[in-house]
Amino acid sequence: MSKKKKIIVLASMVALLVLTGCLNYFLNRPDSAQSASAGNSYTYADYFASQRADRSSSRSETVMYYNAIINSEATSETAKADAERELAALVGNMETEQRLESLIKSLGYDDCLVTVGSENINVILKSGTMTEKEVGQVVEIIQSETGKEAAYIRIKPINI
Repeated sequence: MSKKKKIIVLASMVALLVLTGCLNYFLNRPDSAQSASAGNSYTYADYFASQRADRSSSRSETVMYYNAIINSEATSETAKADAERELAALVGNMETEQRLESLIKSLGYDDCLVTVGSENINVILKSGTMTEKEVGQVVEIIQSETGKEAAYIRIKPINI
């Protein structure tokens, strides 16, 4: 397969991945008219479950995309190595997120959602307000597990 065809196939796969993500977002978000008529039946439990499901779905699609590149005979060795590296980083981030969520919940929070990006770590906590001590505990856990500086850690409490 020529290099031009490989680029077209890869670009098509990326476009399909983006399209799938957009469809997932638009089809799974709560309808504002339904939420208003149901008397705000959309709860924070729904929020955390919905975000986890969206994250899982998106990650599954990304893993399938990388595996398709890795397993394709038409893929160059460089592209395979890049895909393997990206897949390993994604899996590492997923493990870090799960570990951080467990450790943060052990502080007594009902629920939390952690997203590890290339630069920042975002934490959404099911909590009213947080004291400086509580923020410090969460930041300390994240720093000890990841080595990230506090400037790259974002914590957002959600009032129930």
